[in-house]
Amino acid sequence: MPAEEARAATGVDESVPSHLRVGDFEMAFVDLPSTRTSASTSTSTSAVAGTSAAPPLVLIHGFTGHRDDFIGVAPILAHNRRVLIPDLRGHGDSESKPGAYDWSFKQLVQDIEGFLTALDIERCDLLGHSLGGMVALRCALSFPERFRSLALMCTAPESPKSLSREKLIKAADLADATGMPRLQELTEKSGRPNASRCIRGWGERYWTHNRRRLLAMTPASYRGIGLELFDAPSQVARLGEISMPTLVLVGEDDTDFLPGADLFEAHLPNAKRLTIDRAEHHPHQENAEAFLAAMDEHLLRVE
Repeated sequence: MPAEEARAATGVDESVPSHLRVGDFEMAFVDLPSTRTSASTSTSTSAVAGTSAAPPLVLIHGFTGHRDDFIGVAPILAHNRRVLIPDLRGHGDSESKPGAYDWSFKQLVQDIEGFLTALDIERCDLLGHSLGGMVALRCALSFPERFRSLALMCTAPESPKSLSREKLIKAADLADATGMPRLQELTEKSGRPNASRCIRGWGERYWTHNRRRLLAMTPASYRGIGLELFDAPSQVARLGEISMPTLVLVGEDDTDFLPGADLFEAHLPNAKRLTIDRAEHHPHQENAEAFLAAMDEHLLRVE
């Protein structure tokens, strides 16, 4: 593999972000224009569905993530449409400070709405992964007119029961006391021997990428957003309000979020659920071919 491709495959500083003032803070993001040429705008539906007139696709990463979580698949998704990937507040290269609503989902939703408004995007398709899916869900509930469709990947309408709030607090206390580099070091040290089949499949790339993700956060953003994941009220009772076409994706080995996919499948009126084999919590990285095929079908469905 050429050196440039090897570096890109780590997902570490692959993209050079643009910066945009959104309300009270500066948001980092990447903006991938559609690579489809006018000569190919016939009946072809190669790569990922869409036309030059298709609305943009916005991708929202998960907790401790950043825009390069979508390395590899983003250029393919941009074949037929504009793709936008912001760093959430307190993540990646976005400014790390609480907003008027602290580190809450309400604040993160307001940030996404402000981001779309600042870029004059009236309507788009929206995908959220993990915590980003929780943000995307609340965006769809808060301003549904902005979204043509929704994709929820490895996420849930409420805090997964298998995750531990106490462990999050313990990790946040460690970050407060010793800094994010020490938390990252201990997380990697304990995680390597117990890595799952899918994580082992990433090889060293997983740890390089994860290091970049975690070190981009501050102790305050890690604690504030992490606790919101546990403390925010369940949205199950509101799922019936979402009528837009929705794709629910989950890895077959993502035991923490399989129950969330079940809830979406049971309560979203216009949802299609797909469990991706040979994948855990990052299907877009662990089985990119299946992820892209699912997105292709989903976007064709909403044309």
